[in-house]
Amino acid sequence: MGRVSAAALAILAMPLGSAATVATPGAAPAPAPPFQAPYTPTNDDTVLQEVPSASDPVVRQMRLLRGKLDADAGSVVIAEQLAQTYIDFGRQIGDAHYAGYAEAVLAPWLLQPSPPAVVLVEYATILQYRHQFADARRELKRALHLDPHNAQAWLTLATVDMVQGDYETAGHDCTQVAVSGGYALVIACTANLRSYIGQAQQSLSLLTQIDGQARAMPAGFRSWLQGLLAETSERLGDWAQAEVHYRKALSLTPEDNFLMVAYADFLLDRKRPAEVLTLLENASQSDTAFLRIALAKSALASPDLPLYTWIMGARFAALKERGSDYFGREQVRFALYLQHDPHAALDLAQRNWEVQRAPWDARVLLEAAQAAGQPQAAFAALAFLRKTGLQDPIIEPLARRIDAELKSAALAP
Repeated sequence: MGRVSAAALAILAMPLGSAATVATPGAAPAPAPPFQAPYTPTNDDTVLQEVPSASDPVVRQMRLLRGKLDADAGSVVIAEQLAQTYIDFGRQIGDAHYAGYAEAVLAPWLLQPSPPAVVLVEYATILQYRHQFADARRELKRALHLDPHNAQAWLTLATVDMVQGDYETAGHDCTQVAVSGGYALVIACTANLRSYIGQAQQSLSLLTQIDGQARAMPAGFRSWLQGLLAETSERLGDWAQAEVHYRKALSLTPEDNFLMVAYADFLLDRKRPAEVLTLLENASQSDTAFLRIALAKSALASPDLPLYTWIMGARFAALKERGSDYFGREQVRFALYLQHDPHAALDLAQRNWEVQRAPWDARVLLEAAQAAGQPQAAFAALAFLRKTGLQDPIIEPLARRIDAELKSAALAP
C-alpha cells in the first residue's frame, strides 16, 4: 500500500485557495514606481533573496536524504522520501521550485519503461500541483494498475476529479480509498466531496465526527481536517466557526502557506485587510501570499500599492518566462482588482474555467463577467452551479444577480 503523505492530504483541500492554468494578464502591469533599477551586486553582503535557514529541521532532513541518495543512487525508497519532502516543503512555503527538485530526484525512474508505483504517484502529485491534470490522471492510473490499493493514488485522483468538477468519478475514487486508506480518510474524502454538491451540512457532520477521533493523529492530518472544517463552515455562512477552524489549523501548522493564503482570503472577504498584512508579513516570497498582500494594500488604499502591483505583475511575467505560470485564478484577481481590466480578467477566467472548476474558479468567472458587463460569458459556470447545487453565501447571490441580468436581457426588446 502507498504511503499517504501530508501533501496528498493537503491537496484534497485545494479549493480553499491555490490555483490554476497557464495564462497571462492581458493588460500591461501598472507603471513601475521609482525604485532601484536592476544591477549587479558588488558586495557579497548584499541580500538578494531570503532562503530557508540551514538550521531548519526540514532543510536538515532534505540534506540528510540527499546525502543518502548520493550514497545509494539506486534506492527508490530514499528517492521517494526525498521527493515527498521537497513537495511538502515547497507547498508549506509556497515555492514551486521544490516541485522541480522533486521531479529531478524521480527522473532516473521516470525514464524507465515501467517506473515503480510510488514514483508514478509522486510524479502525479507534482503534475497536479502544476495543474497538468490530464497528465496527472494518466500517471495515477498507471500507478493504480501496478498497485490497486494505493490510497495516496486514489486520494490524489479524487482531488483531480474534484478540482475539475467531475464529482461522480470523485465519489468512486473516495470509495476506493476505503480499501486501503482506512475509515478516517474515506470519510474525509467523501465529506470534502459533499461540500461541493449541496450537502455542506452533512459534510460538516462527518468532518466533526472524524475530528473528535483524531487527537492521536499527526499534526498535519489534524490541520488538514481543520482546513476542511473551515471551508465547509464558510459554505454554510458560519463565519465565526470558520475562523475558529482556520486558527486551529494554523496553530498546528503555523507556516503552512496554503492555509495562510486561505485564511487571508477569508479575512479579505470579511473586510479585514490589515489583519492580512500581519498574517502574511513573513510570507511575501510566496507568489500566492504576495497577491493577497497586494489585495490588502488595495483595500487599505495604501500609498505603496503601485509598487506592489508592479512587483506582482513582474512575478507573473517571471513565472511565464520559466514556463510555470499556472496561477490562473490568481491572475484573474490580479487583472480584475489590481489592474482594473475586467475584459482581460474575463478572458483569463474563461480560460481558467476550461482547466478547473472549483468554487473559487466559478467565483472569479462570475465576478469578471459581471465587471465586464458580459453576463452571458458566465453561462457555463451558472449551468455548472445549478447542476452541482453548490452552497456558498458569496457565490450564490452573485449567480442569482447574473442570472437575473441574463433573463432581463432575454426579455428586453
